Amino acid sequence: MDKRLYDLLFKLKQSLNVEQDFNVISGYRSPKTNAMLASKSNGVAKKSYHMKGMAMDIALPDVKLSHLRDAAIELKLGGVGYYPQSGFIHVDTGPVRTW
Repeated sequence: MDKRLYDLLFKLKQSLNVEQDFNVISGYRSPKTNAMLASKSNGVAKKSYHMKGMAMDIALPDVKLSHLRDAAIELKLGGVGYYPQSGFIHVDTGPVRTW
């Protein structure tokens, strides 16, 4: 896993001033697992940062999802995806971008 991802998560918790742990929905994915998920959903990138250990899908139970997304975007440390129907955000250490 990319050490910068852990730094991003640490800074995200600091910015939100919370102590609870993240719920990790997805972290590292093998190419086989990623291909299986991509075949079932348009929301899964074929060249996902998850396969490089550079991404996590996360939630914090006591933090509104849109607030978590906004805090991650404000850090400007990588990509941030918002999946309110699924109850998580995606963060990665790739280029700064949002979706």
